[in-house]
Amino acid sequence: MSATVQNVFSSTVGPDRRSASTTPSLRARANYRADIDGLRALAIIPVVIFHAFPAIMPGGFVGVDIFFVISGFLISSILINALQGETFSFGHFYANRIKRIFPALLAVLTFCFVFGWFFLLPDEYIQLGKHIVGAASYVENFLLRREAGYFDIQSSLKPLMHLWSLGIEEQFYLTYPLFLWIVWRLRFNLFGLLLSLSLASFCLNVWEIHHDPVGAFFLPQTRCWELLAGGSIACWHLGRQHRLRHRVFSVPSPGISPLHISTPVIRNAASVLGFLLIVSALFLIHESDPFPGWRASIPVGGAALLIVGGPHSWVNRKILAARTMVFVGLISYSLYLWHWPVLTLPRILHGDELGVPLRLAGVLLSFGLAWATWRFIENPVRFGRNTWTKTATLLTLSVAIGAAGLAAYFRGGFISRFPNLPGDLGRSQEEAYFSPECGKTLGLSDIAYCRSTAPGPPDVLLIGDSHAGALYRGLAPEYRKRSQILMNLGEPGCVPFYDTESYTAGIPDTRCKPIVNSILDFAISNSSARTIILALRGPLNMLGQQFDSAGSKQSRKQIRWLGGPEGNNQAETFRAAFTNTVSRLYASGKTVILFIDWPELDFDPRSCLPRPVSFFSRPRMVCGVPRIRVDARNREYRELIEQLKRKFPRLKSFDPLPYLCDRDTCYAMSGGHLLYGDNNHLSAAGSSYLGKNFLKEELLSQTRPAENVRQAIGPQQ
Repeated sequence: MSATVQNVFSSTVGPDRRSASTTPSLRARANYRADIDGLRALAIIPVVIFHAFPAIMPGGFVGVDIFFVISGFLISSILINALQGETFSFGHFYANRIKRIFPALLAVLTFCFVFGWFFLLPDEYIQLGKHIVGAASYVENFLLRREAGYFDIQSSLKPLMHLWSLGIEEQFYLTYPLFLWIVWRLRFNLFGLLLSLSLASFCLNVWEIHHDPVGAFFLPQTRCWELLAGGSIACWHLGRQHRLRHRVFSVPSPGISPLHISTPVIRNAASVLGFLLIVSALFLIHESDPFPGWRASIPVGGAALLIVGGPHSWVNRKILAARTMVFVGLISYSLYLWHWPVLTLPRILHGDELGVPLRLAGVLLSFGLAWATWRFIENPVRFGRNTWTKTATLLTLSVAIGAAGLAAYFRGGFISRFPNLPGDLGRSQEEAYFSPECGKTLGLSDIAYCRSTAPGPPDVLLIGDSHAGALYRGLAPEYRKRSQILMNLGEPGCVPFYDTESYTAGIPDTRCKPIVNSILDFAISNSSARTIILALRGPLNMLGQQFDSAGSKQSRKQIRWLGGPEGNNQAETFRAAFTNTVSRLYASGKTVILFIDWPELDFDPRSCLPRPVSFFSRPRMVCGVPRIRVDARNREYRELIEQLKRKFPRLKSFDPLPYLCDRDTCYAMSGGHLLYGDNNHLSAAGSSYLGKNFLKEELLSQTRPAENVRQAIGPQQ
């Protein structure tokens, strides 16, 4: 979970001298610490286990925090030694960082881009392209901060989300060398400053975890305390050795000296305690806990104590410096980069969680790719002749892969790879949702849906939420053929009822009630519009629950009608508010048509599409939902529609079920075309399909016999 692994030339606290040939020469250095490489292994192994088998090691994600401490310690040691020896150069420092970080990262990003071309669907490729740009420009943490929390349900479908830590590290590297250089020139107390800044960042992190937990996880200002903790240890270590000529290290009082706490007993105690802290964090911290917060101090403190313990303490010498641990530490950066895409991309193709054998195979493959990358890409670029040609080439390649990701993002995930899909999803032409003329007519400038098929007074009003917005694309051309003007008015997520507030996850949308009231008043008062079509996402607003195969009972949507008594449940509120609105529209004397909601899906309809390369992918055998589940989900909602029709005799309705369902299944695809854009909105093809049939029925709520449905919906694929 961190690209901080091995982001310096070696596990050494000495001056930054280039190796003559290959990595084994690192061990010949007087200051090389094999235990630091072993500490990297202690960080990366839990990360891989957590991502592959989270139940085994629930706190494995804290390996990132260990990496941050290691990186802060090593990079500070290199910088301070260079400043002390008057050999520091900004150009040399950043060239070294580029040669260390870019080669393996570019290999992984290139692989993901090529893989996406052959295997991913357009929307998947769009997201991958965006995150390739974020990774190549080292702002992945900011992208993820805008999208969702780290542990949200979609995280397992983001192949590059683990690169958030690389973004934080590179953002730290952009400012940290300049900070050290200024402090050194001004002869300030470096140790005191690093410790103070680390403490300030830690306090901000603890405060933010209760106010902005997503920001606390992803933002550099709430994470840099971990890197600064490593920097403080480096400063303490160098000051202990009396190697600095500046006042970069000072003790709390004249009677205390670092030399007095460096006995073997103290060093061994520190390393044992540090090891125990890390092990306890791996098994006692869970992803559901607020993190980082104060809990992050456990792995950070453990890593700090292991570093302070030194290479001669028993734990460091016998466990961390073991050959296997050192080897894993050496490949840990590449292993970190590879393991998450290797585990995630098959999940995307497979459509669900991978079985144990596949996850185990993914872990083994990750180790193989990590070794190959370390041996044939990292080392050849990192060592050997230090030419600026390497740096320039790596920068050019980074820009190129970023541009490729940008192309995937702006070109719709190269949707042209799928012949029918641009038309099905409406990507072949842009759709305008708001026109200034419509807004002026309505008297609202901040409404989401306000558009009409032609200038002039409307003949028909289509009112509702985003379901009405999706339906407009199919109805608009049909009304143009009839030389009638159709106007669409609505707000996504807002139930189109009078005096009704809409809540999502307990948070009210304050825009809903005033906008919807204005729309409904306009519909009643407008003299030209003689027909009103009401379309909305019915079952969700009535039941307050998403439609999913797991049968989740978590309430996702709530509504509150200000005209009803307090204490009504969701369904009662929906009935009352719906009846009230229909009554007022009906009383205007206009023709009111209820467009009954179409079936929801419990899957992404794009999973029905065959991928460019079908290897390892598993398209749905039946692209639909069992009819029995659809009927159960819609029972209360459809009973209410029938009650309203009995109460208001002139009220009309259109039922899409006969066109989408047979006796057994409600389908998301017809004749090779997707009828849905996601799990509840119609695609452009689906909207056109239902729009034509809506007009064919001449706005009457009639149903067809089940035996004729196949002819209506066509052969399923």
